[in-house]
Amino acid sequence: MKRFSFFANEGIRWILLAVVLVAVLWVQFNVYAALPALLLVLLVMRFYYDPDRELPSHPLGVMSPVDGIVLDIDLFHDPFLDRVSQRIRIKTDLLGVYYGRSPTEGKMMEFWPVLSEDKQEYTRANTTGALWIKTDEGDDVTVIATKKSGWGRTRCEIQAGERVGQARRCGRFPVGSCLDILVEENAFIEVAPGQRVLAGIDRIATFNHEDVEDTE
Repeated sequence: MKRFSFFANEGIRWILLAVVLVAVLWVQFNVYAALPALLLVLLVMRFYYDPDRELPSHPLGVMSPVDGIVLDIDLFHDPFLDRVSQRIRIKTDLLGVYYGRSPTEGKMMEFWPVLSEDKQEYTRANTTGALWIKTDEGDDVTVIATKKSGWGRTRCEIQAGERVGQARRCGRFPVGSCLDILVEENAFIEVAPGQRVLAGIDRIATFNHEDVEDTE
């Protein structure tokens, strides 16, 4: 299916419906009656705004899955994969693109739209979805979306067992949510707290294969 350059395909019908509503109110009443509907058009267009981007290629790179700002980086026990990991926490940008991109190339191992049980600080009440991707080199990335000022749930367009490309569209994270990206303990972190990042454009980490190469 041909994709619109600036808006997600799923939003086109809602944008058109909102435009039709503006036209009907304008014709039947007046421009003032149409103003609330015009505001609705702008909100719907903003919500489904998802422009095409020129994506850089970073072998072994972990790309930001969303537009936002890095809040914190720390060592953390990954309760989904039972491993020590580095956690990069990103607060999604309310003025950024709401659609998510895959942080790395690999296989979608699992997607948890709803947790069956609480996992440390990730509870069923505050977690809106989580996913796990494994690269061809055996590196794992876990992404967990939690509620802050956001609403809605994480939607993943890639099924478990399917491959996904680095920085490719993979679904949608809730507006205003917070994302935790968990990478290998020895990965090189490429960002710092306070830094703004763009989905699919900015590299937040790089997998470390130096130890593997030394042993070969």
